[in-house]
Amino acid sequence: MPRQFPRRGRSAFTSRLVALPIFSLLALVCYTWAARRVITQLTARQTKPQKTVGCVAWRKTHSCSPFGERDWAWDRDCDAWISMDSGYCECSRNLTTKRLSCGRHTPFNCAAECGELRENGEVALALPHNVSCPYSGSVGVRLMQDSLSLPEWRGNTKNMDAQAAVLWGQVMTAVQLSGYNLVPPPGARGASRDWVRDGVRMQREDIMRAQTQWRTFLRESPAYPVEGFSGRGIVILAGGLTYMVPAWVNIHMLRRTGCTLPVEMFFPGKELPTAELEAALSEVGVVCRPLPDLQLQDFPPSNATDTETDLSGFTMKVAALVLSRFQEVIFLDSDNIAIEDPEILFSSAGYKQTGALLWPDYWHSSAAPDLQLILDVPSMADNTFESGQMVFDKKRVWEGLLLAAFFNMQSNLYYELFSNFMGKGDKESFAHALRAARLHYHLLETPVGSLGIIKTSCSRDQRSCWQEFAGNTMTQYDTDGKLMFLHTNLSPKWSLEVPAEFAYYNRRWQVLEPGNTTFLTSLQTLHRDLEAEIYQILVDLRCAEFLDLYVATLESDQRMGAQKQMPLGLKAFRSIGGWTGSFHPLNNGIDFRRAYVWGLTGPYLQFTPTSIGDHLLYIKNTWGKAKLGRLHRFWSWVKFWRRKLH
Repeated sequence: MPRQFPRRGRSAFTSRLVALPIFSLLALVCYTWAARRVITQLTARQTKPQKTVGCVAWRKTHSCSPFGERDWAWDRDCDAWISMDSGYCECSRNLTTKRLSCGRHTPFNCAAECGELRENGEVALALPHNVSCPYSGSVGVRLMQDSLSLPEWRGNTKNMDAQAAVLWGQVMTAVQLSGYNLVPPPGARGASRDWVRDGVRMQREDIMRAQTQWRTFLRESPAYPVEGFSGRGIVILAGGLTYMVPAWVNIHMLRRTGCTLPVEMFFPGKELPTAELEAALSEVGVVCRPLPDLQLQDFPPSNATDTETDLSGFTMKVAALVLSRFQEVIFLDSDNIAIEDPEILFSSAGYKQTGALLWPDYWHSSAAPDLQLILDVPSMADNTFESGQMVFDKKRVWEGLLLAAFFNMQSNLYYELFSNFMGKGDKESFAHALRAARLHYHLLETPVGSLGIIKTSCSRDQRSCWQEFAGNTMTQYDTDGKLMFLHTNLSPKWSLEVPAEFAYYNRRWQVLEPGNTTFLTSLQTLHRDLEAEIYQILVDLRCAEFLDLYVATLESDQRMGAQKQMPLGLKAFRSIGGWTGSFHPLNNGIDFRRAYVWGLTGPYLQFTPTSIGDHLLYIKNTWGKAKLGRLHRFWSWVKFWRRKLH
């Protein structure tokens, strides 16, 4: 019988058919595993530092925020244990971790926290890169709307400046004829000691002497020069980087509203712009003007031996108003930004009726009762005033403006009469001068608001913390109650120390009060992001060649006095590119609740919640300190007579 052999053909084919899916599945599993491993490695490279991260230091910050300004004096070593305060751990390779607000923390040290970045890379945040400059040259035209047609000034500025110097010389002569610092105040008004609150009053002889003095000044002061002024325009005061940077932002934001009014920018004599800066400003419709000498020559005050008395400071504002070539003037502080065209203010009923528009401040009036007797007026305003924006028809209120100049020159007396420690300066002088000169003004009805942030605050021991509003910008409204001005009156104002990317820029305008409204939401009708626009203006300015030349001139001529320092160190200003060394600082602002505790009241209380403890501290700082002041004066009187009798 022939031998039987198995039929291998069909069996081999079947085996291959079964094995093929198995091998394919194994290959797919291996490919998937390898792909996932590659993706994991790539992701790890993006989210975790590739190398070991070391520690640099603990960086303490102000404002109870890790993004506040650096508190350089309280930086700590990497091995120091941190259990409170705001700040962050700075690690190597420009990374940060453990970014904390103030309060009590579980103790940690930055050496360990930076070491954990290798395992927990998603908590790392790099410090921002500094601005680098891709271009050079004038940037004025590029920042304007192409369709904006600006007036071109064709007059002779030298003749204009010469006439202004003559006019101001006549004003100074009137000051000399009326006397300077003839009447001393009873004392300075501070947070702890306030002679008005303590019930002290001026002597009758001093009141009459002060009244005679300002009346003599008005009698001797120059009449309104009929041929001297004409037209409408805007006046801004600038000088040095402290005021030149916000003034640059001011004028460019003004032009973005569509405003075509001519602008005069006044500079103190020691801070005049270079030819390059003046040319850049002319591209946005600005004429640069020098302020005349604001000093009394050869007229020593009665209590000094100096032959030259400096009257600068707040006097510069009223001097710029008086000496501007315009008859009708809108004055804007350099740090005051218009978000609507302010030219419409000239058409308001209040301005047409009085020739003067003024805006309210946060506080109720704290003027001394003696002021009403000195000014010889039937009543006093209940509110205080804010001078970041004012509108005047100089022909109609000329005597009031001159008297405001006089009050600012006699600041030793009048600043103490106008207000307490909060807000001393020129801001009250305009309204009081108009009243004394029997002239009228229109006060805008909408109360001043505030723009700022929600910040963390803590008790002194940092065991109790809470969230509250802090305002860093005054919001002022037009005659119809529409938001028009954003006055960034608190330092830091607009600084050239900005990060290279807007994503690292900490917004100062986050919440609008009253109303607790998100500011970007309230701007939806404008279809603008104002801080993004300002950021770009600052970057462009920092990269402009004319600014380098202006800084070099200020430095070489030693024009930067104690009050005119640059908003950042010269070395940092020069360091284009590179790392900033800190975050873009979050602008903090006014703690309005603390203002109430100090004893201040006003419309700001509409958006400032207070507690029973705050009320008790308010009573202590007002009624209590007044009683203590009167007791102190009584005891001083007793000791005086005891010495007399013995």
